[in-house]
Amino acid sequence: MVSAFFVFFYVTVRHLDFTLSGWIWVIYGIWNAINDPIIGFYMDKKKTKWGRRVPYIVIGTIPFTIGFIFLWWVPYSSSEQIFIFLHALLMLFLFDLGFTLCMTGWSALYTEMYEEQGERATVVAIKDTIAFISSFIGIIIPPMIAKAIGWELTGLILGLTIPVTMLLSLRGSKEREEYQIDEPLPVFTAIKETLKNKPFIIITLTYTLLDFCFGLTIMVLPLYAKFILGVDEGLVGVAAAGVAIGILISIPFWRYIYAKKGPKYGLLLAMIIFSLGIWPLFLINDFIILIVVTIFPGFGAAGMLMTEPAISTAIDYDELKTNKRREASYNGILTLIARLSLVFSGITLIIVGLLTGFDSNAETQSPTALLGLRTLVGFVPLLGALLGLLVFVFFPINHEIFIEQQQQLKILHQERIERLEKEKI
Repeated sequence: MVSAFFVFFYVTVRHLDFTLSGWIWVIYGIWNAINDPIIGFYMDKKKTKWGRRVPYIVIGTIPFTIGFIFLWWVPYSSSEQIFIFLHALLMLFLFDLGFTLCMTGWSALYTEMYEEQGERATVVAIKDTIAFISSFIGIIIPPMIAKAIGWELTGLILGLTIPVTMLLSLRGSKEREEYQIDEPLPVFTAIKETLKNKPFIIITLTYTLLDFCFGLTIMVLPLYAKFILGVDEGLVGVAAAGVAIGILISIPFWRYIYAKKGPKYGLLLAMIIFSLGIWPLFLINDFIILIVVTIFPGFGAAGMLMTEPAISTAIDYDELKTNKRREASYNGILTLIARLSLVFSGITLIIVGLLTGFDSNAETQSPTALLGLRTLVGFVPLLGALLGLLVFVFFPINHEIFIEQQQQLKILHQERIERLEKEKI
């Protein structure tokens, strides 16, 4: 909902200047880059009696919920641009602090709990099926509710699901004691080892480019639907229905590919499919055609979004070198670099806004502004996907190396378990 409707809400409902909305994403992206690695390193280092993941999920739920709810409650008129700008920025910061605490711990648990290639592929397929459904509910449903009761109540109703779902997720979470018996690396050594991890650097840069191309598409699609396709405001989220269909029908296919062929083959194939299918959005003028055409890039997007197996493989590679599990640190560094995608998105919005003259107070836009919207959903995501493809080709862990790596990890983990049992005695 934040990715899809933040710009739409603040530009078309609260009438914040289009370029100011871009500056929010630039500043927000920089904030993300600072707080995520700090939280990730601290989470790996600081073990509580309840564990080193679960407590942060519990604590983070509070700012996560409050920030989200008040993001959609803006007590200022359209003439008070600076106050709308500062309110949006502050609520995003609060929301992201909670989101980072929750999701850094939550993401670390995935790599920690599941080790086998087939197991990881199965779990990520199940997880992403649920995630994709919920994500597209968050894209399609909010404007329908908002048209009936307003964005403020919509934000409140959906925001109250955050503590329910985050705390419910803890029932399925299990921290492994054998990963917590080693002393963490000193901070500068940890950063040095992380930056020496070639597989991790490559998947991080790839993830950043994919996050940029897919995130920008979702962000601009409601504006594209409203101003180019003439869709009613309550239905702008339905513009993503084709992508949703493509993603959902392709999950069994990607689960098979990732389980049998490994993360490198799967992600490369996904980027090729997405690149072949996304550029026609530049030409489309009909709402139904949009939904049909976007099924194909949606098929590729499903595989692009399943980046966890490649990220986990890079973290496994580090464990063999350092003899330590550092999921949270890696997720923090991943986010530090990947949040550049928000900065890229913000800069792109600023440039397009300045060059095309997009008017946040107008119900119709100039031909130049419409051309800018077409470029944002057609060619900019294509560029991001192609660059991601060029980078990920150099990912050094193919299927054979992955299998060998997992065999070495089994031996290491068994040694840890035996050591833990001796310490308990």
